Amino acid sequence: MTHPTRSPVATALLIAGALASPGLATAQTAPAAPMPGAPMSASPMPASPMPAAPMHAAPMQAAPMQAAPMSAAPMSSEPLSAQLVDGLQGVFGTHAGRRRSGAKGFCAVGEFVASGNAERLTTAETLQRNKRSPVVARFSIGGGSPMAPDNAPSVRGLSLSLDNGAHEFVLINTPVFTARTPEGFLAFLKVRAPDPQTRQMNAPAIAAANAANPDWMPQIAYLRDNPPPASYATSAYFGVNSFVFTNRQGQKQHARWTFEPVAGRVGLTPEERTARGPTFLEAELRERVARAPAEWRVLLQIPQSGDPLNDAVAAWPADRPTVEVGRLRISGVQAAGQPGACDAQMFNPVLLPAGIDPSEDPILAIRAEAYAVSLSRRSQ
Repeated sequence: MTHPTRSPVATALLIAGALASPGLATAQTAPAAPMPGAPMSASPMPASPMPAAPMHAAPMQAAPMQAAPMSAAPMSSEPLSAQLVDGLQGVFGTHAGRRRSGAKGFCAVGEFVASGNAERLTTAETLQRNKRSPVVARFSIGGGSPMAPDNAPSVRGLSLSLDNGAHEFVLINTPVFTARTPEGFLAFLKVRAPDPQTRQMNAPAIAAANAANPDWMPQIAYLRDNPPPASYATSAYFGVNSFVFTNRQGQKQHARWTFEPVAGRVGLTPEERTARGPTFLEAELRERVARAPAEWRVLLQIPQSGDPLNDAVAAWPADRPTVEVGRLRISGVQAAGQPGACDAQMFNPVLLPAGIDPSEDPILAIRAEAYAVSLSRRSQ
């Protein structure tokens, strides 16, 4: 396979789910059914339902809209990738020099060390035994606002580039994405665009659209039922799309990524959310790694027959086998107020070493084109 080449000045649009924000996801008139789970632990996939008060934009006083199913967006002369970036700007506005999603974030550096356990699954050089790859990383808050609060129940993102682009990852802290298709995600954004004059969302319209689009609900429920992480280092991160791994015998296997924090999954209590305020995550991680690296166990989850392979809103059951293929260590965070190593980086999840290929997930397929659109607008 010929893999994409990254522009040296490229930047990331974290369309893999760091695109959602709590106010977008949870503005509704009736709660979604909670996702079941056990208390948070080091198990690869499940996280427990824990209460988290969602953020809501003040609703417009308007009559409820009658919503038809919104699986497809209205016709437009623009490519769908450009419409997605338009949708983000319609919700969050434009912020010159900022990413259109994951606008609030910072850079970090570290190392990925492969265990060799992936050798039976793939020939990928980054996963061969004892391979040590330098890492440039970016931690972020979902959505396009550079002022997004750290204590809100929104998506957290972790993007990684190994060996100067030999292998890149875009991960989020929910095991599912916002929508099943790019068209569904565009509809999700459009109904949440605030009124141009009042800058308030139409809560009845959002509730009607949520009811008409059940594939939006798994991530909404997950964010509602799990607290914001107490640290970027105490959050799990998931690759919501599957990839195809090929071994030396030519055998192919779908799998999904999970990065499980060695420190354990720890969320904020309601009291801690108030006490820590809207800006603490960057300083907390900087102070943490000054004492010792933050670490994650890197796992591949293997599906069984019948599990959906190309559906980003369907998490595979927690009892599916996992293979621990390496360890991520973050050892440094950019100095406060200074440029970081990731600022000009494009984190492209289909920039892959030989031995790993993208699946046919439609969300995965559109990312690179959407990233290019976002990059072209960074100066606006």
